Amino acid sequence: MRIAHFAPRIGAAGGISTYIRRLGQAQLERGCDVRYCCFVEPDSGAFPPERVEVVENDRALFHRARRLEVDVLHLHRAVSHLPEERVTTVRTMHGHQGGCPSASRYLSRPGKPCDRSYTVAGCLWGHFVDRCGSVRPQQLTSNFRRIHHEMSLAAVVPTYTVSEFIKQQMIRAGCAKENLTTIPSPAPAVAHEWTPVPDDGVPRFLYLGRLVPQKGLEWLLRAFSEVEAPARLDVAGEGPQEDGMRRLARELNITGNVIFHGWVGSKQVEDLMRQARAVVFPSMWHEPAGLVSLEAAAYGRPVIASRSGGIPEYALPSFATLVEPGDADGMADAIHSLATDRSLANRCGKEGRREAKDTFSMNQFVDRVEKWYNSASNQ
Repeated sequence: MRIAHFAPRIGAAGGISTYIRRLGQAQLERGCDVRYCCFVEPDSGAFPPERVEVVENDRALFHRARRLEVDVLHLHRAVSHLPEERVTTVRTMHGHQGGCPSASRYLSRPGKPCDRSYTVAGCLWGHFVDRCGSVRPQQLTSNFRRIHHEMSLAAVVPTYTVSEFIKQQMIRAGCAKENLTTIPSPAPAVAHEWTPVPDDGVPRFLYLGRLVPQKGLEWLLRAFSEVEAPARLDVAGEGPQEDGMRRLARELNITGNVIFHGWVGSKQVEDLMRQARAVVFPSMWHEPAGLVSLEAAAYGRPVIASRSGGIPEYALPSFATLVEPGDADGMADAIHSLATDRSLANRCGKEGRREAKDTFSMNQFVDRVEKWYNSASNQ
């Protein structure tokens, strides 16, 4: 099978590029001919240069797909132009674009997830009152035009969502449900065997993500200050909240137990995972999927996460504890429980490792995607 994956900036930092790279590599290993189409040539070696196809615009994308004689053009972002005569075209919905005008599902002013169904009136209120999106006229208009464009695409392009949560939000917004399928994302492959959590020193908990309000680090720090058991928190990531979170740690008198690592590479992530008693994923918005949970599971580490968005579909009860967003007492209790019970952490870690290898394996994922391709080709 010849497959072309498309994203405008296929080499940009972030989860979508990682997702495309891992899926494409798995398809190559199965004998598929895989190409990567984009508007901007990747500036890293993550994608084989001989397989990268740089095109000028959407029209050129579909023209290139026909010239390459691809069997499936797999979109990972919306296109503005969709020709009637085209190769089999499918799409992965990675975020909230199909069910939320701002694609955020986060109410910035109250600092909590948005649970509204899409309506023009309700979402205008959200923009102006709850600050879920920009109120600048041009951007505001663009947001509402985009969601209607997403609905029109979903009506004609077979689309799979990375969580059932996203699918249901799209249906609530008015997208055609007959064209929507959910295919859970795979866990990363970890070569080494499972290792128990460290039994020496103070238990360490790992936050891995950007330092922005919706990621919930403020909630985590406040909860961490209430934990009575000895514990340390490793904060791996950078973002506009960093200075504010450092100040908050000082105000809470926990600077001796919180380490800010800044941006970390894959090798340092692996080291921090190995050192961790558990990984904490305290999102204050509706994460589309929450792949940090699967990364922790692949390394055999328990997870403490917020019960929001698609997270519960990945952070399973066998290895994760879910807490309502913003519940500091619940978060503190979950941290305390794992900090004082190493055997519990190891049991959860083993279960997470098993789920990553069995329930969320790459082989199962590629099988589902291939079956979905074939179904789309026969429509």
